[in-house]
Amino acid sequence: MNNYQENQNRELSFKVATNKINATMEFKFKHTAHSYQRSCQRGLAKNKIIATLEYGEVVHKQGLIYYILGEKNIPDILIKQKQKLQNTIVIVAGDSNQIITCYRSANPFKNIRTKSKELFKNFGNAA
Repeated sequence: MNNYQENQNRELSFKVATNKINATMEFKFKHTAHSYQRSCQRGLAKNKIIATLEYGEVVHKQGLIYYILGEKNIPDILIKQKQKLQNTIVIVAGDSNQIITCYRSANPFKNIRTKSKELFKNFGNAA
């Protein structure tokens, strides 16, 4: 696969229509090499990631943006896919639209709530 095709596969874009102002907004996200590899390994197809980004609850922590698609966030139009979509987490860099990683967790809200507020950045002192 050449770089052009590979880069095309790593880009995600979707449009959201708003009823209040009759407008459509387009959102574009791009996988890092790590997140693309992990999404393939974990069976998180493009449509699952887009559903999480569109309907998931947003949590800002550690300078990152966590999109969490819990059971209650799944809209009625996706109810048939509920089992496959629920508890999906997509982590996006806080300063860009780059997807860092994505995964599923049995209790995603608890796991993210217990994370520290800051990322540990001083690895030189680690034993």
